[in-house]
Amino acid sequence: MNYYNKLFLFISFGLSCSVSIAQQDPLNSMYVFDKILVNPAFTGSSEWMVGTIKARKQYTGLEGSPSTQTFNFHTPIQRRTIGIGLKVINDEIAIVKNLTAAAIFSYHLNFGGGKLSFGIEGGIQKREINYSKLILSQQNDNAFPLQSASATVPDVSWGLYYQKKQFYGGFSQYHLIKSTFNDAAESNSKLYNHFYFLVGNVFQLSKKWTLEVSTLTKYVAPAPIQFDINSIVYFNDRVGVGIQYRTGDAFVGFFKINILENLRVAYGYDMVTSNLSPYAVGSHEIILSYGIKLPPPPTQKETHPRYYF
Repeated sequence: MNYYNKLFLFISFGLSCSVSIAQQDPLNSMYVFDKILVNPAFTGSSEWMVGTIKARKQYTGLEGSPSTQTFNFHTPIQRRTIGIGLKVINDEIAIVKNLTAAAIFSYHLNFGGGKLSFGIEGGIQKREINYSKLILSQQNDNAFPLQSASATVPDVSWGLYYQKKQFYGGFSQYHLIKSTFNDAAESNSKLYNHFYFLVGNVFQLSKKWTLEVSTLTKYVAPAPIQFDINSIVYFNDRVGVGIQYRTGDAFVGFFKINILENLRVAYGYDMVTSNLSPYAVGSHEIILSYGIKLPPPPTQKETHPRYYF
Protein backbone atom coordinates (compact mmCIF):
# COMPACT_ATOMS: atom_id res chain seq x y z
CA MET A 1 0.00 0.00 0.00
CA ASN A 2 1.56 3.30 -1.10
CA TYR A 3 1.63 6.73 0.53
CA TYR A 4 -1.58 7.97 -1.10
CA ASN A 5 -3.58 4.97 0.06
CA LYS A 6 -2.33 5.48 3.62
CA LEU A 7 -3.12 9.18 3.48
CA PHE A 8 -6.62 8.43 2.22
CA LEU A 9 -7.24 5.93 4.98
CA PHE A 10 -5.98 8.32 7.63
CA ILE A 11 -8.27 11.14 6.50
CA SER A 12 -11.38 9.09 5.76
CA PHE A 13 -11.26 6.94 8.88
CA GLY A 14 -10.25 9.91 11.00
CA LEU A 15 -13.35 11.75 9.88
CA SER A 16 -15.57 8.70 10.23
CA CYS A 17 -14.31 8.02 13.75
CA SER A 18 -14.99 11.58 14.84
CA VAL A 19 -18.54 11.17 13.57
CA SER A 20 -19.33 7.50 14.18
CA ILE A 21 -17.75 7.02 17.60
CA ALA A 22 -18.89 10.37 18.92
CA GLN A 23 -22.34 9.91 17.37
CA GLN A 24 -23.01 6.60 15.64
CA ASP A 25 -26.73 7.29 15.53
CA PRO A 26 -27.89 9.56 12.70
CA LEU A 27 -27.92 13.20 13.69
CA ASN A 28 -31.36 14.85 14.00
CA SER A 29 -31.80 18.57 14.50
CA MET A 30 -35.61 18.68 14.70
CA TYR A 31 -36.24 15.88 17.21
CA VAL A 32 -38.39 18.39 19.15
CA PHE A 33 -41.07 17.68 16.51
CA ASP A 34 -40.48 13.92 16.50
CA LYS A 35 -39.29 12.82 19.95
CA ILE A 36 -39.63 9.12 19.15
CA LEU A 37 -36.21 9.49 17.46
CA VAL A 38 -34.49 10.09 20.81
CA ASN A 39 -36.74 8.25 23.27
CA PRO A 40 -38.83 5.09 22.68
CA ALA A 41 -40.99 5.90 25.73
CA PHE A 42 -42.57 8.77 23.77
CA THR A 43 -44.31 6.16 21.60
CA GLY A 44 -48.10 6.38 21.83
CA SER A 45 -48.01 8.83 24.73
CA SER A 46 -50.70 11.11 23.26
CA GLU A 47 -54.14 11.02 21.67
CA TRP A 48 -52.61 10.90 18.19
CA MET A 49 -51.86 8.11 15.75
CA VAL A 50 -48.91 9.59 13.83
CA GLY A 51 -46.85 8.69 10.79
CA THR A 52 -43.70 10.69 9.97
CA ILE A 53 -41.15 10.72 7.17
CA LYS A 54 -37.89 12.67 7.43
CA ALA A 55 -34.97 13.34 5.13
CA ARG A 56 -31.65 14.91 6.07
CA LYS A 57 -28.60 15.80 4.00
CA GLN A 58 -25.67 16.70 6.23
CA TYR A 59 -22.60 18.78 5.35
CA THR A 60 -23.77 19.75 1.87
CA GLY A 61 -20.82 20.22 -0.46
CA LEU A 62 -18.66 17.59 1.22
CA GLU A 63 -18.39 14.45 -0.90
CA GLY A 64 -19.58 11.33 0.90
CA SER A 65 -21.33 13.32 3.64
CA PRO A 66 -24.13 11.68 5.67
CA SER A 67 -27.55 11.25 4.09
CA THR A 68 -30.45 9.94 6.18
CA GLN A 69 -34.04 8.91 5.47
CA THR A 70 -36.41 7.98 8.29
CA PHE A 71 -39.94 6.60 8.61
CA ASN A 72 -41.73 6.03 11.89
CA PHE A 73 -45.25 5.30 13.03
CA HIS A 74 -46.73 5.15 16.51
CA THR A 75 -50.13 5.03 18.15
CA PRO A 76 -51.65 4.61 21.61
CA ILE A 77 -53.84 1.65 22.51
CA GLN A 78 -55.54 3.72 25.14
CA ARG A 79 -57.79 1.26 26.92
CA ARG A 80 -54.68 -0.75 27.75
CA THR A 81 -52.53 2.35 28.47
CA ILE A 82 -49.87 1.15 26.04
CA GLY A 83 -48.32 2.41 22.84
CA ILE A 84 -46.88 0.61 19.84
CA GLY A 85 -44.73 1.82 16.98
CA LEU A 86 -42.11 1.05 14.40
CA LYS A 87 -39.06 2.84 13.03
CA VAL A 88 -37.02 2.39 9.85
CA ILE A 89 -33.84 4.41 9.23
CA ASN A 90 -31.53 4.38 6.21
CA ASP A 91 -28.26 6.18 6.89
CA GLU A 92 -25.32 6.49 4.49
CA ILE A 93 -21.91 8.07 4.98
CA ALA A 94 -19.18 7.65 2.36
CA ILE A 95 -18.93 3.91 1.65
CA VAL A 96 -20.86 2.83 4.76
CA LYS A 97 -24.62 2.19 4.75
CA ASN A 98 -26.65 1.43 7.88
CA LEU A 99 -30.23 0.16 7.82
CA THR A 100 -32.16 0.07 11.10
CA ALA A 101 -35.59 -1.51 11.61
CA ALA A 102 -37.19 -1.69 15.05
CA ALA A 103 -40.50 -2.29 16.78
CA ILE A 104 -41.36 -0.19 19.83
CA PHE A 105 -43.55 -0.89 22.87
CA SER A 106 -44.42 1.57 25.63
CA TYR A 107 -46.46 1.54 28.84
CA HIS A 108 -48.03 4.65 30.39
CA LEU A 109 -49.29 5.28 33.90
CA ASN A 110 -50.53 8.24 35.91
CA PHE A 111 -47.90 9.57 38.28
CA GLY A 112 -47.62 12.80 40.30
CA GLY A 113 -50.45 14.49 38.44
CA GLY A 114 -48.85 13.74 35.06
CA LYS A 115 -48.00 10.77 32.85
CA LEU A 116 -44.96 8.52 33.30
CA SER A 117 -44.01 6.35 30.31
CA PHE A 118 -41.66 3.38 29.90
CA GLY A 119 -40.52 2.30 26.45
CA ILE A 120 -38.44 -0.45 24.88
CA GLU A 121 -37.26 -0.75 21.29
CA GLY A 122 -36.00 -3.93 19.67
CA GLY A 123 -34.89 -4.73 16.15
CA ILE A 124 -31.93 -5.17 13.87
CA GLN A 125 -29.21 -3.04 12.35
CA LYS A 126 -27.56 -3.99 9.06
CA ARG A 127 -24.22 -2.42 8.15
CA GLU A 128 -22.80 -2.64 4.64
CA ILE A 129 -19.40 -1.34 3.51
CA ASN A 130 -19.03 -1.00 -0.25
CA TYR A 131 -15.28 -1.11 -0.84
CA SER A 132 -15.74 -1.00 -4.62
CA LYS A 133 -16.58 2.72 -4.32
CA LEU A 134 -13.08 3.54 -3.10
CA ILE A 135 -10.90 5.37 -5.60
CA LEU A 136 -7.42 3.85 -5.35
CA SER A 137 -4.20 5.14 -6.85
CA GLN A 138 -2.99 1.54 -7.01
CA GLN A 139 -5.43 -0.95 -8.52
CA ASN A 140 -5.80 -4.54 -7.29
CA ASP A 141 -4.52 -3.58 -3.84
CA ASN A 142 -5.09 -6.71 -1.73
CA ALA A 143 -5.45 -4.56 1.39
CA PHE A 144 -9.05 -3.90 0.26
CA PRO A 145 -11.82 -6.44 -0.42
CA LEU A 146 -13.01 -6.52 -4.03
CA GLN A 147 -16.67 -6.29 -3.12
CA SER A 148 -18.98 -5.07 -0.38
CA ALA A 149 -19.14 -6.69 3.05
CA SER A 150 -22.18 -6.64 5.33
CA ALA A 151 -23.36 -7.89 8.70
CA THR A 152 -26.68 -7.77 10.60
CA VAL A 153 -26.90 -7.59 14.39
CA PRO A 154 -29.69 -7.37 17.00
CA ASP A 155 -30.27 -4.06 18.76
CA VAL A 156 -32.20 -3.08 21.91
CA SER A 157 -32.86 0.35 23.48
CA TRP A 158 -35.04 1.71 26.30
CA GLY A 159 -36.29 4.98 27.75
CA LEU A 160 -38.32 6.83 30.39
CA TYR A 161 -40.48 9.87 29.65
CA TYR A 162 -42.53 12.11 31.96
CA GLN A 163 -44.96 14.89 31.11
CA LYS A 164 -47.12 17.15 33.23
CA LYS A 165 -49.09 19.94 31.62
CA GLN A 166 -46.42 22.14 30.03
CA PHE A 167 -43.34 20.29 31.34
CA TYR A 168 -41.66 17.21 29.86
CA GLY A 169 -38.47 15.28 30.45
CA GLY A 170 -36.95 11.96 29.51
CA PHE A 171 -33.92 9.68 29.61
CA SER A 172 -33.00 6.99 27.08
CA GLN A 173 -30.18 4.55 26.40
CA TYR A 174 -29.59 3.11 22.93
CA HIS A 175 -27.66 -0.02 21.84
CA LEU A 176 -27.82 -1.84 25.16
CA ILE A 177 -26.14 -5.04 23.97
CA LYS A 178 -23.25 -3.35 22.11
CA SER A 179 -23.47 -5.73 19.16
CA THR A 180 -20.35 -6.36 17.05
CA PHE A 181 -20.46 -6.42 13.23
CA ASN A 182 -18.51 -9.52 12.22
CA ASP A 183 -18.48 -9.16 8.44
CA ALA A 184 -16.45 -10.77 5.66
CA ALA A 185 -13.90 -7.96 5.76
CA GLU A 186 -13.29 -8.56 9.48
CA SER A 187 -13.87 -4.92 10.36
CA ASN A 188 -15.22 -6.00 13.79
CA SER A 189 -16.76 -2.61 14.50
CA LYS A 190 -19.41 -2.45 17.20
CA LEU A 191 -22.26 -0.33 18.47
CA TYR A 192 -21.64 1.96 21.43
CA ASN A 193 -24.09 2.97 24.14
CA HIS A 194 -25.77 6.31 23.39
CA PHE A 195 -27.34 8.26 26.26
CA TYR A 196 -29.92 11.04 25.82
CA PHE A 197 -31.45 13.31 28.44
CA LEU A 198 -34.22 15.65 27.25
CA VAL A 199 -36.00 18.29 29.31
CA GLY A 200 -38.26 21.15 28.25
CA ASN A 201 -41.13 23.45 29.15
CA VAL A 202 -43.73 25.49 27.27
CA PHE A 203 -44.37 29.04 28.53
CA GLN A 204 -47.62 30.84 27.73
CA LEU A 205 -46.57 34.36 26.68
CA SER A 206 -50.06 35.54 25.70
CA LYS A 207 -53.31 34.15 24.39
CA LYS A 208 -51.76 33.44 20.96
CA TRP A 209 -48.02 33.27 21.62
CA THR A 210 -46.08 30.51 23.39
CA LEU A 211 -42.39 29.81 23.93
CA GLU A 212 -40.91 26.31 24.16
CA VAL A 213 -37.43 25.96 25.66
CA SER A 214 -35.63 22.61 25.83
CA THR A 215 -32.21 21.00 26.09
CA LEU A 216 -30.92 17.62 24.92
CA THR A 217 -27.78 16.19 26.50
CA LYS A 218 -26.01 13.47 24.48
CA TYR A 219 -23.16 11.23 25.56
CA VAL A 220 -21.23 8.48 23.77
CA ALA A 221 -17.95 7.27 25.29
CA PRO A 222 -15.18 8.24 24.80
CA ALA A 223 -16.39 11.52 23.22
CA PRO A 224 -17.19 14.60 25.34
CA ILE A 225 -20.79 15.38 26.31
CA GLN A 226 -22.68 17.37 23.68
CA PHE A 227 -25.57 19.76 24.40
CA ASP A 228 -28.41 21.00 22.21
CA ILE A 229 -30.22 24.13 23.37
CA ASN A 230 -33.55 24.86 21.67
CA SER A 231 -35.86 27.87 21.73
CA ILE A 232 -39.07 27.91 19.67
CA VAL A 233 -41.76 30.60 19.43
CA TYR A 234 -45.27 29.50 18.35
CA PHE A 235 -48.20 31.53 17.06
CA ASN A 236 -51.65 30.04 17.63
CA ASP A 237 -49.98 26.62 18.03
CA ARG A 238 -49.93 26.51 14.23
CA VAL A 239 -46.69 28.20 13.15
CA GLY A 240 -43.40 27.82 14.97
CA VAL A 241 -39.97 29.36 14.40
CA GLY A 242 -36.94 28.26 16.38
CA ILE A 243 -33.19 28.24 16.83
CA GLN A 244 -30.84 25.59 18.20
CA TYR A 245 -27.23 25.66 19.28
CA ARG A 246 -25.35 22.34 19.17
CA THR A 247 -22.09 22.60 21.08
CA GLY A 248 -19.00 22.14 18.94
CA ASP A 249 -20.98 21.65 15.75
CA ALA A 250 -23.64 24.06 14.49
CA PHE A 251 -26.33 26.69 14.83
CA VAL A 252 -29.70 25.52 13.51
CA GLY A 253 -32.68 27.55 12.31
CA PHE A 254 -36.01 25.82 11.70
CA PHE A 255 -39.72 26.39 11.30
CA LYS A 256 -42.89 24.29 11.47
CA ILE A 257 -46.27 24.88 9.86
CA ASN A 258 -49.48 22.98 10.58
CA ILE A 259 -50.99 23.04 7.08
CA LEU A 260 -54.07 21.29 8.47
CA GLU A 261 -54.90 20.20 11.99
CA ASN A 262 -53.51 16.75 11.18
CA LEU A 263 -50.82 17.62 8.61
CA ARG A 264 -47.59 19.44 9.35
CA VAL A 265 -44.30 20.16 7.65
CA ALA A 266 -41.02 21.36 9.18
CA TYR A 267 -37.71 22.46 7.69
CA GLY A 268 -34.35 23.05 9.33
CA TYR A 269 -30.96 24.33 8.21
CA ASP A 270 -27.69 23.76 10.08
CA MET A 271 -24.93 26.35 9.81
CA VAL A 272 -21.71 24.45 10.52
CA THR A 273 -19.35 25.92 13.14
CA SER A 274 -16.93 22.99 13.52
CA ASN A 275 -13.63 22.43 11.69
CA LEU A 276 -15.65 21.20 8.70
CA SER A 277 -17.07 24.70 8.07
CA PRO A 278 -14.51 25.59 5.32
CA TYR A 279 -15.59 22.51 3.34
CA ALA A 280 -19.30 22.05 4.13
CA VAL A 281 -22.01 24.55 3.17
CA GLY A 282 -24.53 23.36 5.74
CA SER A 283 -27.16 20.69 6.41
CA HIS A 284 -30.80 20.44 5.31
CA GLU A 285 -33.57 18.56 7.11
CA ILE A 286 -37.28 18.23 6.30
CA ILE A 287 -40.11 16.47 8.15
CA LEU A 288 -43.63 15.62 7.01
CA SER A 289 -46.11 14.24 9.55
CA TYR A 290 -49.71 13.10 9.33
CA GLY A 291 -51.84 12.29 12.36
CA ILE A 292 -55.27 11.00 13.28
CA LYS A 293 -56.66 12.22 16.59
CA LEU A 294 -58.15 9.49 18.76
CA PRO A 295 -60.70 9.95 21.57
CA PRO A 296 -58.93 10.31 24.95
CA PRO A 297 -59.39 7.68 27.68
CA PRO A 298 -61.43 8.84 30.69
CA THR A 299 -58.47 8.85 33.12
CA GLN A 300 -55.97 10.76 30.94
CA LYS A 301 -54.04 13.48 32.75
CA GLU A 302 -53.80 16.99 31.38
CA THR A 303 -50.99 17.54 28.88
CA HIS A 304 -50.15 20.33 26.49
CA PRO A 305 -51.70 19.52 23.06
CA ARG A 306 -48.70 20.65 21.01
CA TYR A 307 -46.29 18.15 22.56
CA TYR A 308 -47.44 15.64 20.00
CA PHE A 309 -48.83 17.27 16.90
